[in-house]
Amino acid sequence: MRECKRLLQYVGLNPTDDEVQKFMKDADKNKDDEVHFEEFYEYVKTLPDPTGELRVAFDKYDRNGDGFIDKEELRAILQNGKDCSQDELESLFKLVDDNGDGKIEYEEFIRIFTQT
Repeated sequence: MRECKRLLQYVGLNPTDDEVQKFMKDADKNKDDEVHFEEFYEYVKTLPDPTGELRVAFDKYDRNGDGFIDKEELRAILQNGKDCSQDELESLFKLVDDNGDGKIEYEEFIRIFTQT
């Protein structure tokens, strides 16, 4: 549960423990008591951003302030003290980087959370 809470915080949310438990229940589509990346990705695409938290999160992750999240900035987010394989990084970029330029623009970032 702690990892899910931290992951939700990384995407700009500030969930309570009850909200994390609800997230885990809702996101765990295959009911194996684990939330896999694909399940997480599909779930957060449905969340709204009524308070502008996603813009704040994007700006936080855009460490050099160039208006993009590049692979190294994303790697820093994903690692947070743990290993992040090149394959995991590439897979995430394929999911998010719609135009294939190797950078995540705000519009691509926000689309993760606003697609239905």
